[in-house]
Amino acid sequence: MAEVERLYDAAALVRDLVNTPANDMGPDELEAAARDLAEAHGAKIKVIKGDSLLKQNFPMVHAVGRASVREPRLIDIRWGSTSNPRVSLVGKGVCFDTGGLNLKPGSSMLKMKKDMGGAAHVLGLASLIMDAELPVCLRVLVPAVENSIGGRAYRPGDVLPSRKGITVEIGNTDAEGRLVLADALALADSESPEVLFNMATLTGAARVALGADLPPFYTTDDVFAAELCEQGEAVNDPVWRMPFWRNYRRFLDSKIADINHISSSRYAGSITAALFLKEFVESAKLFVHFDVYAWTDRSSPGRPAGAEAQAIRAMYEVLKSRYPST
Repeated sequence: MAEVERLYDAAALVRDLVNTPANDMGPDELEAAARDLAEAHGAKIKVIKGDSLLKQNFPMVHAVGRASVREPRLIDIRWGSTSNPRVSLVGKGVCFDTGGLNLKPGSSMLKMKKDMGGAAHVLGLASLIMDAELPVCLRVLVPAVENSIGGRAYRPGDVLPSRKGITVEIGNTDAEGRLVLADALALADSESPEVLFNMATLTGAARVALGADLPPFYTTDDVFAAELCEQGEAVNDPVWRMPFWRNYRRFLDSKIADINHISSSRYAGSITAALFLKEFVESAKLFVHFDVYAWTDRSSPGRPAGAEAQAIRAMYEVLKSRYPST
């Protein structure tokens, strides 16, 4: 029964966070939810906010969020003994996405309260890990921002520095999620974790490829990929592997920076986004990126229309099998 309640609570947390309207779920409120979760499990939490992001070398998190009156921030949760295997979770926390100066049309903005779905997912997965007391050293990183329009907004054609030292040409301000994730991934990767999971509502291309119900994931680890797909099928939490197809890296070439953050091709948008993120990870023993939708448009038994938790039960099952509680 404890396991059932644990799974229910995690799914409810994800759904509640994503379903909350953006006026009540900005960076402040997302931070508060993270603090509540950390306090409930005796975890430590640190938040870097506003211009302190520049001082502590998170320039892309700052750039994306600086136009909003709601300060950008990086939320950092730690739990568990440092003697245990390191498991790090990074989640996209774009609390509302106007598209920035590359403004979205109104119809495309309607569901953008859910653009912090990646953050909600890693908080939900973290709740499972901590409540089950898995023997891991857990770190959760959430870059929480609002992509707004204003005099301080970053622009198409800008070249941004990044935490990793890679310079990034901005091709479109509506591809902001991968920018904030890149700085957070670089921080997570610096500790050479055993496992590094990234979760984000990142691309419409993933929905074109696989639809709303089937989130793609990217990894170079064949054993993990097979295990995740098997566990996902077993617990009715399906996922589908997609390739880090290196030949498409050329679509991210830039003439004025180390890399462009969007593709020069209109094809394979989910793959090129994943390849961009992979540029910022080199030390993690296992890196897995999930491009989730975090939403269902129609109700079905046990799954009301609205926010949906995807892939976290499958991921939890894999982690349980690899790091069983004693």
